[in-house]
Amino acid sequence: MAIKDNEQFGLGELPADAISELHLAQRTSSLPNVLIELNDLVGLGIIGDYAIGGGYAVIYHGIPYSTFDLDVLVVLGSDEDFQTLYNHYQRKGNKIEDVYIYIADMPVQFLPNYISPLFNNAIKEAQRIELNGVPSKVVRLEYLIALLLTAFRPKDKIHVSELVQSADMSMLNEILRRFDDGEYLLSKRLKEILGNP
Repeated sequence: MAIKDNEQFGLGELPADAISELHLAQRTSSLPNVLIELNDLVGLGIIGDYAIGGGYAVIYHGIPYSTFDLDVLVVLGSDEDFQTLYNHYQRKGNKIEDVYIYIADMPVQFLPNYISPLFNNAIKEAQRIELNGVPSKVVRLEYLIALLLTAFRPKDKIHVSELVQSADMSMLNEILRRFDDGEYLLSKRLKEILGNP
């Protein structure tokens, strides 16, 4: 569901379940500028599509969280396309440090869809949003949980335990079934977090 601009707050008309829009907007004033840049990358054909993931997706889905960077899942055809993305920002003079490209003073980590079919579908099935009038996409809750189960760091386990309370469990189980390995690692990890060995 896209959120329309609201002149009074500049955040949009918030549906009952969209307090997460407010959390996302409060995190940083740089985010709309980054989203404009991401949309420009799509328009230029440098990336095919994108979706916000990581900490900002956690915030969007209602979990208060402080994050250093913006994780962006992107549709790219190959490693060469990934290099083209970095070259684009080198030519523009953006700061590049480790895996981060700084856009509007925000460190952005681009995660290509070819890492995993799960990444590709998370982008394809992402939820359309607007932030301060800028259209964007954020990874849906159930895909976010699956991505966090893949990373499975201590902070990811905590986020999964909080996010799963709002998840459509049949959809989540279907995603895990489709993208789990032959040993059902993601499903086992979810059961571990839920206390169902």
